[in-house]
Amino acid sequence: MPAGKTVLYRTDGPIAHITLNRPEVLNAEDMTFLADMTEAVHALRDDKEARVAIVTGAGRAFCSGVDLKALSSGRIDLSFFTGLEPLWDILENCDKAVICGIQSYCLGGGLQIALACDLRIASDDAILGLPAVKECLVPGVGPFRLPRLIGMGRARELLLLGETVDARRALEIGLVNEVVPRADLQSRCLALSERFLSIPRTSMIQTKRLSNLAFQTDYAGYMRAYVPAQQACLASPEHQAALTAYRADQVAKRK
Repeated sequence: MPAGKTVLYRTDGPIAHITLNRPEVLNAEDMTFLADMTEAVHALRDDKEARVAIVTGAGRAFCSGVDLKALSSGRIDLSFFTGLEPLWDILENCDKAVICGIQSYCLGGGLQIALACDLRIASDDAILGLPAVKECLVPGVGPFRLPRLIGMGRARELLLLGETVDARRALEIGLVNEVVPRADLQSRCLALSERFLSIPRTSMIQTKRLSNLAFQTDYAGYMRAYVPAQQACLASPEHQAALTAYRADQVAKRK
């Protein structure tokens, strides 16, 4: 891993790892972070071998959000905020399953990363929130993604009051998919990665792409996308392999 990088990208076979790497400031985001995250996300997007990605934070926390020291000293400007959002769009729409492993603080820009991932696994000490309004900021695309995930009422409570929730409450409202002991976070993310790898790649990619249309198009628009997606699945070697396995299983059961 390159020394000094604030975001690290590595692969282990078909599993890619993006690690936020400013542990001394709880992985707070600054302009260098933006440059390094851009490199990492683009690497993931262009990686033909990777099928699953795990996004985690080094050290005690996942991400405490924007680096307020850098912001208050004028070292962060509007280009930081506009530069991050296209990256989360790539995460949300890339042809990989993306798992976010959250420990301790997952605030502001940290939660925005998590919202762009497909699954969010939180440790039992996680604290999540979008406190941007308290600094007179808009929480990026949080107001766009959060209501779609947990509903408008609960989303507005978090967005407009800037309040945080603990792991248990985050699970109750659907903000995270699962809560595990801190010591088990990495192993649980890896176990989920293996489960994704057992799913045919073609159907996983097409289903992810179609589910992203759920709040972006009407039924007719969905059907226009669905038909070629299903055609691609039916024509895939993976589908034929699944049918062959099914027929073999039926023969075995009759013996």
